[in-house]
Amino acid sequence: MAHASVSPLDNGQVTGENELPASIPTPPPPNMGPSPPGLEKENIELFGFRMGQTVNSGFLLLSIAMGRETGLFDALANFTEPKTSKEIAEATGLKERYIREWLGAMVTGQIVESNETSTRFLLPPHRAAFLRTGGFGEEMTLLAAALPMQCSVFDKVLNCFKEDGPRGVPYKHYCGFQKFMNACSSAWWNRHLISDFIPSMPEVQEMLEKGIDVLDLGCGSGGASILLAERFPKSTFIAIDISDDAINTAKSTVTEKKLTNVTFLKMDALEMPEEKWQGKFGYVLAWDSIHDMAQPEVVLNLLHKCLSNNGRMTVMEVNAHSEIAQNVNMPFASTFYTNSLMHCMTVSLAFEDGQGFGNMYGRQKLMALLQLTGFNDIQTSVPNMSFNCHFLCSK
Repeated sequence: MAHASVSPLDNGQVTGENELPASIPTPPPPNMGPSPPGLEKENIELFGFRMGQTVNSGFLLLSIAMGRETGLFDALANFTEPKTSKEIAEATGLKERYIREWLGAMVTGQIVESNETSTRFLLPPHRAAFLRTGGFGEEMTLLAAALPMQCSVFDKVLNCFKEDGPRGVPYKHYCGFQKFMNACSSAWWNRHLISDFIPSMPEVQEMLEKGIDVLDLGCGSGGASILLAERFPKSTFIAIDISDDAINTAKSTVTEKKLTNVTFLKMDALEMPEEKWQGKFGYVLAWDSIHDMAQPEVVLNLLHKCLSNNGRMTVMEVNAHSEIAQNVNMPFASTFYTNSLMHCMTVSLAFEDGQGFGNMYGRQKLMALLQLTGFNDIQTSVPNMSFNCHFLCSK
């Protein structure tokens, strides 16, 4: 998923499967979103009103996605004075009638402003700064654009609910997913990976500076590995992913940038060459990828063998609690659960023996799994402006 502000981990000391062990340091106190007001006194009328707002916002989201994908937000952001729909059409090369209907959603959704006769339209500067490409709300508009993509498999996921239906929906049915994930991840990586994430791990940065072998698991289109390869030329990077499209995109970028210290391989994580890679990597990066694996425990066992004795492994996963009830006030929790339903969980289940962890598997269960597979000295933190929790592990 995309990366933006999110609540840190819960504090507390319990010993069950669903809690962090007392010996594991916890990040800062929680910063949860406000509780929905008055739900304990809610009646059918109030619930109906809340549902109406939700449905209306859902439809508005489709128009927001259209604004991003057509470039209309970028066009409006460049205007310093109100424009007619015809003028907007001339500036963008798009059809005026479609722009006019889209503007109807934007004005009534209180995103674009218009004059009283609805003939001239303006995107206020503070909203333009949020909505334009590369703006403050880049991750939000990317999430909006993900909705149409995921809706394209709605009927397939619906069929999976049936007792005699398929186990899951394979990756091949998600057109545009790699492009979406690359855009989401790159928005965060470009701002934070080199400037503050790697420096937050001095021992890892020192190893990268001196030169080590690095494995990027589930690399997608290679955004992280490429940035790291450019910054740390003495280190060598191997990045793997199951997607042909993602690997081909990554290879094209490497060729364009003339990088010689990064290699991209199409490879299922379960097929990593255990003997060849045993103890090879000083740093392993698994960014939003473990939960998508068909068999995460098997993969983590392989990664443990691939890690050098003094190596470190980064596992990034959504900063959620493993119990649903504990996520009620988590910002964007419903978005993540729905994304998991429509993609993360079902693509895992589509594999034979796929376990379907989903992206809301949670910190507590992941911590237990990391310990089960032999990782030690597990430090947890919430990276700057990220939805994720960072698990920094040693062998």
